[in-house]
Amino acid sequence: MNPTIMNKFFFTLLLFMTVSSMSLKADDITGSWQGVLKIQNTQLRVVFTIKQNDSTLITTMDSPDQGAFGLPTTRSSYQDNKLEIVATGLGLFYQGTLRGDSIEGTFNQGGIPFPLVLKRSEKPLLNRPQTPREPFPYISEEVKIPNSDGSITLSGTLTLPDSVGVYPAVILIAGSGPNDRDETIFGHKPFMVISDHLTRNGFAVLRYDKRGVGKSTGNFDLATLQDFTDDAILAVNYLKQRKEINHRKIGLLGHSEGGIVAPMVASIEKDIHFLVLLAAPGTSGIEIVLDQNEISMLQQQMEPENIERIQQLNREMFEGLLTWDGSENHKTALRDKLHHIWNQLPILLTMKMNKDAYLRGQFNAMIKPGYRSFLAANPPSYLKKVTCAVLAINGEYDQQVPAEKNLISIEKALNDGGNNQVETKIYPTLNHLFQESTTGGTDEYVQIEQTISPAVLSDITVWLKKMNE
Repeated sequence: MNPTIMNKFFFTLLLFMTVSSMSLKADDITGSWQGVLKIQNTQLRVVFTIKQNDSTLITTMDSPDQGAFGLPTTRSSYQDNKLEIVATGLGLFYQGTLRGDSIEGTFNQGGIPFPLVLKRSEKPLLNRPQTPREPFPYISEEVKIPNSDGSITLSGTLTLPDSVGVYPAVILIAGSGPNDRDETIFGHKPFMVISDHLTRNGFAVLRYDKRGVGKSTGNFDLATLQDFTDDAILAVNYLKQRKEINHRKIGLLGHSEGGIVAPMVASIEKDIHFLVLLAAPGTSGIEIVLDQNEISMLQQQMEPENIERIQQLNREMFEGLLTWDGSENHKTALRDKLHHIWNQLPILLTMKMNKDAYLRGQFNAMIKPGYRSFLAANPPSYLKKVTCAVLAINGEYDQQVPAEKNLISIEKALNDGGNNQVETKIYPTLNHLFQESTTGGTDEYVQIEQTISPAVLSDITVWLKKMNE
């Protein structure tokens, strides 16, 4: 089982619905309706806003905990107290019955049903007090960065303290998934917050949409870690052409998977001046995913023997994906492993899921080039070649990249390569996003108003100023 993939698969489907709506009559169904989806250890608010246009119902959907608002649906109907909302492109639909002031029904996505009770509500607004608001006391410039053959163009934002001057620069490299330049997640914009803070403190900062995301061209679904490394090198070379940038003081800040990409770049580009690694993996990609799975299964209170059997199957499956060639033999072997894992899952869990849809979703997620390249990643091999100063930090409650294990591995790899310019720190109570948290669980990400701990912002800034004196 790979619960992390399942959650990402659900989130991805939820965020990309298509086209508009039509239907029958409204009566007392129009307005905003809110409910909470419970998916494993995560809770997601869903808001349907239903309006009547002549004889047609038009519905939009909000997923405020994911920072997604006004998503159109395909078709809506309401008759005899029964509501149906459909988004055909992703096999998503909601069916419910109006009873008093509630609609009791089922939200179904990818063949997996989730109970969802809706109540009338005003549209919720996420409070994200750290998100910077204009006007900014610095220059913010939209930039386009094409690669040499014009097949990829990165779009991003370059912030400069002023138009006059030459500044040390930081390039922000996002974590896994189709991240935009702000690394937007659950309404939080951590890279925008970091960029704003660093620019106010005298640094130029470049952040960019991943290839195939936002305004950047290319195909995200086909991208690998090497592609993301090439893109980061493209960003480095772009800054070297800017007169406002001190070309001898360009560094990288990578979060999560971006903390693998940053050392990959620095192992090739020897003039990188510094690295800041936020919740970066220091162990292999396979070990990271196995750790994530174990944490999730422990939270679900699965029996130790079950966890051990599933983890052994997981390891075999992940190692098999390292030599994936898309052949029928490999496809059959992967499907067989997924079926074996399904049979080890607790019945209370499998009763809540559609088996075929679950297995299909897992299969499709695992065979993507980006996922397979993550499994194949070996951070120590890159870190041993890094010669610049490194700041590596993690949150104590990080459930996606366990702090102590990975920081020890990062420091050891750097030292083994002869690099002693490394500082590490574990922050009490902080999660994978460096928010002050209670448990570190992913369900807290959206509930916490803080985007990133001020202590982390301060420490990064102090360290960077020391490195760029």
